[in-house]
Amino acid sequence: MKKIILILMLILFQIPAFSEEFPPTGAGIEVTKETNPIYWGYLEDYGKALKQALEAKRMFRLRGWGAAYKFTLTRDGAMKNMKGSIFQNDYYDKKVKEIILSVKPLPFREGMNVDEMNMRIYLGFQRYDEIDISIGGSFIDNKEIFSIGINTSK
Repeated sequence: MKKIILILMLILFQIPAFSEEFPPTGAGIEVTKETNPIYWGYLEDYGKALKQALEAKRMFRLRGWGAAYKFTLTRDGAMKNMKGSIFQNDYYDKKVKEIILSVKPLPFREGMNVDEMNMRIYLGFQRYDEIDISIGGSFIDNKEIFSIGINTSK
């Protein structure tokens, strides 16, 4: 009898866990810093680390050059299935890949309720500095795509 009461109490008085949910792909609901602060903060921190690595890298570059890579990021910070998605030239593409691989992503934060994230990282040189974060959906596999676009003038 005591076991039954204990089980009922555990079911009725569960401690809620805080996590963020994404709207269904194609629902027309925008994902922003206000609606998903845990994911957004993670992407901001990752973007800052990538920007620092890009600015510290000594390499030949011209204004307007940019390259992007897509990959899957796992909960423990591992990158898999990396593929180039925007190409500049062999030299610059190789340097961008080196930068991305040199910045080890942190493990997912508490409240990030996914096991892996589809990432797209763009690194480029312009006349301005910015880190652009966007979270969108893919109709192909019905998953979110987390994008960090970094442009730097340095």
